[in-house]
Amino acid sequence: MSPKELAAKYEAKVFETPEAATTAGFVLTERMSPRNVWNKASAAQAILFKLLALKKSGEAAEVGLVLEPWSVTGCYKKNGGGESKAEE
Repeated sequence: MSPKELAAKYEAKVFETPEAATTAGFVLTERMSPRNVWNKASAAQAILFKLLALKKSGEAAEVGLVLEPWSVTGCYKKNGGGESKAEE
């Protein structure tokens, strides 16, 4: 799966630049710069699974990926505390 397909499957936001993510209120996390398309998909998957663990634990309200041409960066929006969302 491509990074965009992974994001769609796991309901993650997709941003084109780190600035767009931070402007939307997301906190940037791990960044990977893979050498080719296949490694970019693997990097996106690894980052996304770590972010989904944050979401499941309640630390993150939303998760996202910053997909630049030569890198993938994870991001998440901190849980506001007042919201309670049932997980699958």
